[in-house]
Amino acid sequence: MDAVFNFIHSFRYKWVLSLAYGIFLFLFLVAFLPFGVDNYNPQHEYTVNFLLELSVFIPVIILVCLLNELGIKVIFKKYKGYPFVFVWTLWSFILLGTAIFITYNYLGGWHDWRWSSFPGFVLNTSTVLIFPAAGVFFYFRFRKLKQNYDAVLTNFGGGIDEKLMIYFEGEGAKDKISIAVSDFVFAQSQDNYIEIHYLKNNIFSKYLIRSSLSALENQLQHGFLVRCHRSFLINLYNVKSIKGNRNDLKINMAYSDVIIPVSRTYVTSTIDRLREYKRFQ
Repeated sequence: MDAVFNFIHSFRYKWVLSLAYGIFLFLFLVAFLPFGVDNYNPQHEYTVNFLLELSVFIPVIILVCLLNELGIKVIFKKYKGYPFVFVWTLWSFILLGTAIFITYNYLGGWHDWRWSSFPGFVLNTSTVLIFPAAGVFFYFRFRKLKQNYDAVLTNFGGGIDEKLMIYFEGEGAKDKISIAVSDFVFAQSQDNYIEIHYLKNNIFSKYLIRSSLSALENQLQHGFLVRCHRSFLINLYNVKSIKGNRNDLKINMAYSDVIIPVSRTYVTSTIDRLREYKRFQ
């Protein structure tokens, strides 16, 4: 399942990316003097006029990037996975490299205005632009992962069959019970026993079986039944809401006041399952 990066279409991301491209390129040109911007002068001295001339790249790159991000990118708003990020970044590098090539030749009196110079120039500028592109992307990605979740969740239509019967069996001869998906809420380990929490005749009830949670997890081969903690196995069908962040995620279940924790060991798999079965980003 491809990761989804909704933030790449946000207004804030587009502005930060555009500013990062423009400012980083300017600082790179000033610091390293690539592409012969100083006419390969070993005695080069920084002057105010030189810095002002290079500063022209800042508004040019920012403007081109904003037109690209706020204009063209809108057409592809439904695409949010890794393939799109890769293709879009490649296209952006070509577009920005072209803008830089034109600006560079304009400032230099068109001294390198040749088709044979263009591909190599774009390739070289792309290797420079990789740094701000990667920096902004991973910064927003990190913020997304660290931000607090506080969402009311609903099921995807047809994702979970609510009438399906779940069969629980423990070690004892009488440790057997069948519960409909819509009625089972969660299972909690209690020493050598497991409490099955479920809805019985519209009353929240418990049923005790002798078993370990690991054995029960292996027994129940349903994707929507998720081990989220060493003491809890939950039914995603009855997940009502979540709150917290990846380091302190809490789950609220329907019919119950018990706040179920998600341990760090299971947080990634739990979030992946939530995205698969619930309306959760």
